[in-house]
Amino acid sequence: MPLSRRRLLAAATAMPIVLLVDQAIRAAGDAIRTAAASARPSAVGTSVDRCAQCGATDHTMLDRRCPAAKRFA
Repeated sequence: MPLSRRRLLAAATAMPIVLLVDQAIRAAGDAIRTAAASARPSAVGTSVDRCAQCGATDHTMLDRRCPAAKRFA
C-alpha cells in the first residue's frame, strides 16, 4: 500500500480526533473508578471483632461455631 498525499493528509487530520477520543475514554474510565469507589460501602469492624465469613460479631473466623465454616467428616 503506497503512501499518497491524500492518505497522509487523512492520517494527519484524524490524529487530533483520535487523541480527543482517547482522552474522553480515559476520563470516563477515571470517573467510573471514582464512582465505584464512592459507591462501595465503608468497612464496618475488623477481623478481630467480626467473622470474615458470615459477618457475625459473636465469634471470629477461625471459631468452630461459625455456621459458614467448612465441616469435615
